[in-house]
Amino acid sequence: MKVSRLLALVAGPLALTAVVACGGGSAPQAAAPVAVPPVDVAAITAQAGTLEATLELSGNLAPRARVGVKPRVPGAIERVLVDIGASVREGQTLATIDRREIDAQADAATASVAVATAGVDAAEAGLSNATTELERARNLFEKGALPRQRLDAADTANKAALAQRELARASLAQAQAAQRRAREVQRDTTLTSPVAGHVVERNYDPGAMPGDLPVVVIADLRVLKLEAGVSELEAGRLKVGMPAEVVVQARSGEKYVGELAAIAPEVNERNRHFRVEIRVPNADAVLLSGMYATARIVTERATGGVIVPREAVTTRAGKRVALVVTGETVKAVDVTEGLSDGQRIQILTGLKAGDIVVADARRQLADGTRVRTSLN
Repeated sequence: MKVSRLLALVAGPLALTAVVACGGGSAPQAAAPVAVPPVDVAAITAQAGTLEATLELSGNLAPRARVGVKPRVPGAIERVLVDIGASVREGQTLATIDRREIDAQADAATASVAVATAGVDAAEAGLSNATTELERARNLFEKGALPRQRLDAADTANKAALAQRELARASLAQAQAAQRRAREVQRDTTLTSPVAGHVVERNYDPGAMPGDLPVVVIADLRVLKLEAGVSELEAGRLKVGMPAEVVVQARSGEKYVGELAAIAPEVNERNRHFRVEIRVPNADAVLLSGMYATARIVTERATGGVIVPREAVTTRAGKRVALVVTGETVKAVDVTEGLSDGQRIQILTGLKAGDIVVADARRQLADGTRVRTSLN
């Protein structure tokens, strides 16, 4: 009995072991690693090229010369010979002022000159006679035929005649000056254009008495200017003579070649800006004063290296890096930056043309991360 129970106790575990070995169960195994799917990223291809740093300025176009023509003498306007938009040449008559009273004053000045001239002639004759009398008196005095008193009287008369002649000459000079002034006033009644250009304002009609406004305003539209302010840093990158590409809002699709003509040598204390002036030739007068324009000036140009978007470079651990895709993995590569135009940046070292780079380097991708790229 005891032997039978012992055999049963031994046979039970052996039978269980046999069942497991025959497939009635499976032994525990290690868990298989879970595959991590690749990260979708937008990428770009680094390309060789030329990069330009530019400065854009905008504002309204204005004529290089704009002159208001006002009368120098009072009086009603007699005629206005031009209208708005008319093309005028330098020295052309624009308007006239009623000059009847001024002509009368000029006639009076001419008459005064004639009177003064006659006075000079009379004084010259009187002086000639006094000089002759003085010479005669001296001869008689030397012969003892004339007392000293008569000689002194003749000398005094000669000096008086000389003074009378000088007074007559001075009166003539005064009359001639008044005549010249009268003639200048006559000329001032004719308003002429000081510059060649176009009439942009006409403020009075014939019969009106001009006030504070000019009768007409002439603008020289052959050269237009765009004035703007630039910061101290921007001013340091500019030089007079730099070409400027000008785009005018009112003439879409057209570009005009201008030039940086002036840089103010002193900063504006209110806004800390330097005034600059860009001039645009306008010989055919297609551009008009007041049109809104934007000027683009290339301040620097760089060749060599490769060009990538600005967002393709970021800072990690104090270094500038780009995320380069090789195969299916990404790796941070140290780069050296060059010129930037605000949207793109030049890479001097670290990348080469053809490299696939993550478009947004700010993404937190560790080295070795599997990625699936879509090229932009």
